[in-house]
Amino acid sequence: MRFSHYLSISCGSRHLAAARLKMNPSGRCVLEDYWIKEIDFATTEPLIWLKAISQEFAGIRKRFSGDTPVGYVLPGNLVLSKFLKVPQAPEKKRSKIISFEARQNIPYPLKEVTWDDALISEDELDFETVIAAARTELVESLARYGREASLEADVIEPSFVALLNGFRFNYPELVEPALLISIGARTTDLIFVSRDSFFSRNISLGGNSITQEIAGSLGLAFEEAERIKRTSLSGEPTPSSEYSAFEEAKKRFESRLALEASRTLAIYRQHSSVLEPKSCYLTGGGALISGIGGLLSGRLGISVERYDPLRKVRPASPDLASALEKDRELVAECVGLGIGRFLPDAQEINLLPQSILWQRRFKRQQPYYLAAGLIACAAVAIPLVSSKVEIDRYRQEIQNLDTKIQPMRSLAAEINAKAEEVDRMSSFISKAVDLIATKSNWIEFLNDVQTRLTSVEDVWIDRLDVVRPTSTNGRSTRLSDQNLNENARVRFRIEGRLIDVGSPLSTVSQTSNQRVNELLARLSESEFVAALEDERYDASTPGILKFNFTLVMNEERPL
Repeated sequence: MRFSHYLSISCGSRHLAAARLKMNPSGRCVLEDYWIKEIDFATTEPLIWLKAISQEFAGIRKRFSGDTPVGYVLPGNLVLSKFLKVPQAPEKKRSKIISFEARQNIPYPLKEVTWDDALISEDELDFETVIAAARTELVESLARYGREASLEADVIEPSFVALLNGFRFNYPELVEPALLISIGARTTDLIFVSRDSFFSRNISLGGNSITQEIAGSLGLAFEEAERIKRTSLSGEPTPSSEYSAFEEAKKRFESRLALEASRTLAIYRQHSSVLEPKSCYLTGGGALISGIGGLLSGRLGISVERYDPLRKVRPASPDLASALEKDRELVAECVGLGIGRFLPDAQEINLLPQSILWQRRFKRQQPYYLAAGLIACAAVAIPLVSSKVEIDRYRQEIQNLDTKIQPMRSLAAEINAKAEEVDRMSSFISKAVDLIATKSNWIEFLNDVQTRLTSVEDVWIDRLDVVRPTSTNGRSTRLSDQNLNENARVRFRIEGRLIDVGSPLSTVSQTSNQRVNELLARLSESEFVAALEDERYDASTPGILKFNFTLVMNEERPL
């Protein structure tokens, strides 16, 4: 759903920012107002941090009145993101493959996290996607705090998605790939952007790293070291010892950031075949550090400049534009989130909890339930309001018809007896036909499996067990109809091994993972297979990946 007005709230480690935007019918985006509050509270516990920033939600509601949809930006250190390139598969099976990849790549039980995915690009061979996840407890708490402040969440979006959408909107003419670096208080987002692809990585390095270096070198508390850092950045007079500690901490921070940017670039080269970035843009509070652009330019060998989140966004008034000059870097995520909710082709990852989505779906369907209830009540009430005369007349007609159809009942009983005999004969013939077809199905199935193994290469099956459906022998059971249908299916338990020719002395490589995923995808495409269950892997032997899984056979091609 796309909007014309939107209120975006960016939840940063040290700043809370909000911005209200609107999109004109002409396609021009306008920033109507914004609000920024520094959070003087440092903790490594996300729930305590969230409780602290939620105390300011009432101030945001007071500043931005009116019925406007609200979205929240979650910082990168609270979101796990995985970029995957998966062999191409039909649309109807793609969701199953992505769910399988989510189970493999998210190091937590899926019931404890809220996750979503977004398609990045695809071609004839494979498709590229990103999976993002956050703790369910965290996003549920954020949604609850927003609801208590009358700021009902429409979306909870990772910071890299908001920055990506804002960058593409503000720099539509950019043809060459670019690197966007958002330096926050605790972490930094590095986002590689091209016309039809992107890649993001969050690193544990931010403005607080400089503060911690100063505190360690001078033996000061964190708050005092933060004061020294801000005084030095503002250019105010500072004692030489404190300024020297600041300069040393800044140099180490810049060196580490340049190293992480180079390392991320190397990861990006392995992940994608897209050309290397030709320019770099800095944003976030850390972008205000003097000299950081020149150092990154020398290390990366590309031009570095400040990212302007309002390049294609017009402030609503000159006073607002003037105030934004000092806060421009802190509203980048807010602006990007709002833009993403305006544009139909924007990337979208929504970490809103499933419980809230289900509640909203039920609320939208309530009118239909109410209408169905009224129709049911009307259907019951119609016979009750009929007159007694009409009821007696119907009863008399029923008695007359009953007398006339009595001879027909005997004939119907005889027809039913003959029909039952025909059904028994048809069932016997059907079973005989199925038995004949099963013999040829076995040969076709084994040939089909052999063909798909050969296409993957260097993989073999050690064991194949047939699990036939269990019979209740006429005894009563408490299983539901769905469970009975599942138990009636034939299953094959398959054990096998895949050899990693490229890395025979190492544990499982990315190539082995891709090949075994390709094997599962190919087997699931077989006309004999309805589903795959219980995939398990054993990488304890160097160069060999053991696997076992269960094939649920298609009832239409019985074996």
